[in-house]
Parts: sequence; C-alpha cells; structure tokens
Amino acid sequence: MKKFKVEVDGEEFIVKVEEMENEESGKSEHKTSPGSRSSSVEPKSKAKTTAPKPGKDPQIEMETPAEIGDGDVAAPMPGSILEINVKKGDTVSEGDILIILEAMKMENEIIADQSGTVKDIKVKVGDSVDTEDTLLVIE
Repeated sequence: MKKFKVEVDGEEFIVKVEEMENEESGKSEHKTSPGSRSSSVEPKSKAKTTAPKPGKDPQIEMETPAEIGDGDVAAPMPGSILEINVKKGDTVSEGDILIILEAMKMENEIIADQSGTVKDIKVKVGDSVDTEDTLLVIE
C-alpha cells in the first residue's frame, strides 16, 4: 500500500493506494502505453451503487410539494418567464402548455396536470421565479 498527499481546491488529503492483483494470473498489473505518464490498475470489484429508496419518485415530489395547493402550478426549477399561453378565465385541459420557462438557456414547457379553469396568474413575462414558486392556479 502506498501513501500519497493530494491537494484538491487548496485542501490537502492523505490517500492510501493499494496495488491489486489480476485475479486470473495472480500477478500485479500495470498497463502503461508508450509515451503515457500514468498507469492504470484494474479494480478488484465493481463500484458500489446506491439503489433509490422505494416508494418515492423525486420528479413527482418536485412537481407537487406539500405546501402547494391542489390547483397550483409551480415552477419545477428557477428561471425566467418567456411566454404565458393562457389568460385568467381560460379553460385548459390536462397536457396543455401553460407557460414557457427559460432555465439554463433552455425553454421548458410548463403543462397542465389537470383540466379546469385558470383562476389566477401569479407571474408575468420577464419575471424571475424560484423552484416551487406558484405560477398560476387552476380550479
């Protein structure tokens, strides 16, 4: 086992590196190609992955947080309002595009997750919104 001091973003860490043996031949294996500065060592086992917790879908949690009412349409991410495709009193169907939200230079369609009438619009074109801000209300 070899010990190395590594600096990451100005913070020093001491790491221990163990040379692994190739399971088939029982020999230590270093693969270095001509002109290469580093060598690679095959890992002994696959990296552990964490399984998602059952029963909760993170996408659904983001779209319908507990503090938002049943007919409230919330911003799924921070961004700016580019377009509002409905007005107060309009009847909308599930799947209709209500608002275009620009986030990270991409246009995101905010769609109706239920049918109903637009009761109130809480934003206007050009407004900046945060995640979970109420954009409009459908009843």
